[in-house]
Amino acid sequence: MPINDVGYRSLKSKTESSLFQWLAICRIGVQLALKSKWVKRIMLAAWLPVTYWAAGFFFVEKAIVADQLSAMGQGVDLNQLTSLALTESITSRFSIFPGVDDLQEVFRTGDIPQIRNTVWRWMLMTFFRYPQAILILFLVGFIAPSLISQDIRSRAFLLYFSRPISRLEYIFGKICVPSIFIILITTLPALSLYIIALLMSPDISTLPQTWDIPMRIIIATFGLVIPTSAVALMLSSLTQESRFANFSWFAVWGLGHGAWLTIVLATSLQMGLPLFDPQVMHSETVSNWSAISLYNCLGSLQSYIFGFETFAESWRGIVALFGITTFSMTILYRRVSSPM
Repeated sequence: MPINDVGYRSLKSKTESSLFQWLAICRIGVQLALKSKWVKRIMLAAWLPVTYWAAGFFFVEKAIVADQLSAMGQGVDLNQLTSLALTESITSRFSIFPGVDDLQEVFRTGDIPQIRNTVWRWMLMTFFRYPQAILILFLVGFIAPSLISQDIRSRAFLLYFSRPISRLEYIFGKICVPSIFIILITTLPALSLYIIALLMSPDISTLPQTWDIPMRIIIATFGLVIPTSAVALMLSSLTQESRFANFSWFAVWGLGHGAWLTIVLATSLQMGLPLFDPQVMHSETVSNWSAISLYNCLGSLQSYIFGFETFAESWRGIVALFGITTFSMTILYRRVSSPM
């Protein structure tokens, strides 16, 4: 048959819905990120603190069971850990951590379900705020800076937007890349810890006592994902060189937190107290300037979500995060709309 007689033929393959165009962008980004050995190492390291926190849940449940036996009039070994000893240990070692005062108050009540719920929430909040937040800093720093800067440098925008894909779909696909990795190192380990704690508890009644904790974990994850992804991708969209975006990402965290630590140091010298003394950390000056650190802003949001700070106490960090996210998304959309 001559070539000019071929004509039109029906398409036999399935077409992909335009609603899921962002999946292709996300898949490419994830595949490229997984090629980095450092990303794999960080993801592996993210599960190491689970062992330490699981041991903490074991001792918490041991103390609670000891108190239950004592309340029932049964003999308890004097060497066995009790909630009183537990709260003394926590307050002496973690006095500058948020929520310690709440732990002291709830232990005084003697209400076992309330004690369990409060201690579990506090432990998971510290899990989010300390080891995992630091790992997120490095993980996003290795993944996000190249996501848009490489597209600008290679003119891949011409290929992306020659297809039926909108700017918002492109941005959403890119945001999903760091979001997936953040979920893998925060949500999954935290939910695993919750399940481990349930298995260590004496009976099934623990589940209705702590039903709100999984929801707090999921909400806290979104509180980490949205601001960090927005800031990282905004920085990536401002340059064609990934290394500049990478440097800017760490500078945003380092300079802000460094400035806040300088204020803490100056306040401690003025008050004549040791650095990180509880009175220094809870002083008005330190609290008023805490929002200049992105790390502190995320920490304030986590404390509010897990119920250890009221909105009146954490509003500075929450408002700052909202402003940073809005500003970053605005710049990101403008850069994607006119990248060249």
